[in-house]
Amino acid sequence: MFNNIQVGDTVYFSTPHTTEMKGRAVMKGPHGWVVNIGGRHGTPKVVGESNFIKLRKGRNRKPDHLGAFLHG
Repeated sequence: MFNNIQVGDTVYFSTPHTTEMKGRAVMKGPHGWVVNIGGRHGTPKVVGESNFIKLRKGRNRKPDHLGAFLHG
């Protein structure tokens, strides 16, 4: 399920304090997906396989070709 994430999907993840949060997938990085959890200017968080819970496919989703090329 984690491998099916694409740009524009809504990703649900847990924090170290066991709080469930959600954010919009922005790009794939070396440690997982970078998601925007909102705020005035956008707050980034990194979601890895260890804290990933589920995903909801976005309407305008697209694969991150550059992130896949750079980080596998």
